[in-house]
Amino acid sequence: MKVKRALLKDTFKEIVKSYKRFISILLMALLGVGFFAGLRASSPDMVDSIDTYYKNQNVYDIEIMSTLGLTNDDINTLSNIENVENVYGTYSKDGIIKTTDKEIVSKILCVDDVNKPVLVEGSMPENVDECVVEEGFLKETDKKIGDTIEIEPEKTEGEEEEYLKNKSLKIVGVVQSPLYISRERGSTKLGTGVIDYYIYK
Repeated sequence: MKVKRALLKDTFKEIVKSYKRFISILLMALLGVGFFAGLRASSPDMVDSIDTYYKNQNVYDIEIMSTLGLTNDDINTLSNIENVENVYGTYSKDGIIKTTDKEIVSKILCVDDVNKPVLVEGSMPENVDECVVEEGFLKETDKKIGDTIEIEPEKTEGEEEEYLKNKSLKIVGVVQSPLYISRERGSTKLGTGVIDYYIYK
């Protein structure tokens, strides 16, 4: 008991003697614990937020792609697989948009019931000659809502163009795509091999 009291007394004296160092160490420990607790608490919230966002925008779970294209029979076959809730067929195309001093490669996507973009400004396309773009596209090209862009789609030998018959599109809005959370837009056979922006029509 005396040893314990002596140890506590000695410890208290050391703290009083070097109280500035003690307070510094205590504050660093508190900051470390607080930071760690914040990370532990925020991680589930971030997961819940992105999960809710993906559900609201109906983002796909699995993407099936084919260079030869998929038919309605393929979609029906996939729909009949056990535990598959919904199957959507959609189009996408890479294209080049020429401005006064550069060529911009864009991924052209369908506005559909799956992977729904979030409208930021303007309106969604209602006609075949209308499109919506991301905000960065307008800054890069000095375009604005109401302007028209000309698209040169990627050409595949023997392919009948069904999706992008209108090469001249009017910009009617600005959107954010749930498919592109980061700045990466994917690769392409066109231009420099990197997709710069996305367009929905």
